[in-house]
Amino acid sequence: MYKKITLLTSLFWIISNHASYLAPWLEIKPSYFLFTSAPMKDIYHKGGFQVQASTSIRVNYHLDLYGSIGYRESWGHALNTYEQTSLTIVPIDIGLKPIFNWGERGYYFFAIGPRFFYLQQKNQSPYVDSKIKAGSVGLFVNTGINFLLRNHFLLGIFGEYSYEKKTIYPNMLNVFSGGPTQVGGFAIGLNLGYAF
Repeated sequence: MYKKITLLTSLFWIISNHASYLAPWLEIKPSYFLFTSAPMKDIYHKGGFQVQASTSIRVNYHLDLYGSIGYRESWGHALNTYEQTSLTIVPIDIGLKPIFNWGERGYYFFAIGPRFFYLQQKNQSPYVDSKIKAGSVGLFVNTGINFLLRNHFLLGIFGEYSYEKKTIYPNMLNVFSGGPTQVGGFAIGLNLGYAF
């Protein structure tokens, strides 16, 4: 019991001493996404659209806690039969985000941490499952530059790499999985946000 009280008192003291840093940033990040693995690039050769809503909360002067939730969709064609297919992925990120001043109003950042993702693929082909659903854990790393504009608005650019590997097990007879597939890749886009 004494350990819990000591721990809670310590956390309260740390948070109260750093309360001036706890001004969150809220961002909307639209981006263009490209797959990195060969089968995904062949099926979804035009990449896809991704949007994320993220927040970061200051821990100290150069470090934030980072979290985001996103939505990614790509459209393509089956490799041999050319029927339409679509892939939707919902990534949820939790991580650390070091931030460094770049001039008077610029901020360089990078964030890293685990990514929890859920995917759904819809296929028009009669030879594979019409819907495939799965989820797993991966990794994300992103970096970019934000500029603080008037009235606390943020504008910036960012790039992101995600490692999202998953083995899909089909339900149809005589359809075999090719093993684990990397469904992650690179994204590049804009940061539009507000700094409280």
